[in-house]
Amino acid sequence: MTEGVLPATPSAADRLIAHIAAAINVRSLYAAGHPAVAANVERLIESLEAACAERKKDALTFLVVGRGLVVENQPLRKGGLHHEQFIRVLTRRGVERLTIARGMTAAECLDFLTPMVVGGIPPSSEHIIVGRVEVRTAGGATPGAEGAVSSASRPVDSLGVETLSSESVDHARDAFGEFRSDRRAGLWRLEEIVWSLMEAMSSATREVLPLAPLKSHDDYTFVHSVNVSLLTLAQARSFGFAGDALHAIGVAALLHDVGKLKIPLEVLNKPGKLEGEEWNIMKSHAEVGALHLCGIEGSYPLAILVAYEHHMRYDGKPNYPVTKVPRKPTLASQMTAISDVFDAICTMRPYHKARARAVALGIIRERVGTFHHPALVANFVRMIGAEEPVDPAPPGAS
Repeated sequence: MTEGVLPATPSAADRLIAHIAAAINVRSLYAAGHPAVAANVERLIESLEAACAERKKDALTFLVVGRGLVVENQPLRKGGLHHEQFIRVLTRRGVERLTIARGMTAAECLDFLTPMVVGGIPPSSEHIIVGRVEVRTAGGATPGAEGAVSSASRPVDSLGVETLSSESVDHARDAFGEFRSDRRAGLWRLEEIVWSLMEAMSSATREVLPLAPLKSHDDYTFVHSVNVSLLTLAQARSFGFAGDALHAIGVAALLHDVGKLKIPLEVLNKPGKLEGEEWNIMKSHAEVGALHLCGIEGSYPLAILVAYEHHMRYDGKPNYPVTKVPRKPTLASQMTAISDVFDAICTMRPYHKARARAVALGIIRERVGTFHHPALVANFVRMIGAEEPVDPAPPGAS
């Protein structure tokens, strides 16, 4: 092996990060006692031993600095998706500093992995220490200490169980604004918004959180997107999705209407029915949104699919976009479509007043077997908590 090849060879620390990310992914899919989880925990422990041996250390300390990683005071080169996932999963739990020592047991490893997936504060133990990077304020106070992650640092705490706070809506508005001008940075912030929604839902006593309020017509696209993400997350969670898989669905739902950011406001907010060229422009938002996401580094493949498919029919018959071969949309797209219709009917728009939830559910029921999967609609109705069907009023909405 020549000396020039060595820089491209992953270090033992890189492999450790990859094994931590893989263990988190597997734990999100299987129960703690599943053989696949045990196998990944074993590999993680082996890679920890190798990384410590490579650096001649008994423990390794990782620091999250912005969007970069530092290990034992040395910045790590960018290592692809597993580095990004590792940073993201630590950040959403408020962990800025992670020390892992030789001798870590499988039980300690599981105790760390589980809250990284399902929520809560990952615990410190004999061989694992989690904490924050100490930063002193002007008054000399230390807002965090190693080994204890402040719950106030977690995004979930800005969201109430009984209401989606105006602060949270403002964060979403800012993230959408940033997404217009800086697509990659904006996407990162939108991903964090979805983690916040998931955290809030995990502590809620009801299946669906109250939806975000609409203050003006100009707010509609992003408020609608937040609501659709919440409703779709609730559907997916009711089917057992959790962790990164649930997050990917939530991000896809949040970005389902991203193509409408390219639609002129005079068309988007026009009172009355769209016809002719204006209707063609509106229908283009699905393809435009998918193409837009394709051009962003790090976009979720599922988000691209949902942006393209969320107006397709469950029965495969033509709607829009029109495909050369009839196809059914993916599960995430079908769940997003139900959430999309429900929130569009229940929210005030330039061309119609907000309607009752029962009316929205009546309209969705009318579309069972054509636009929507019967089992998904039945689950959604149970989730919302409606009793008897209500005769739907004409939708009047695109």
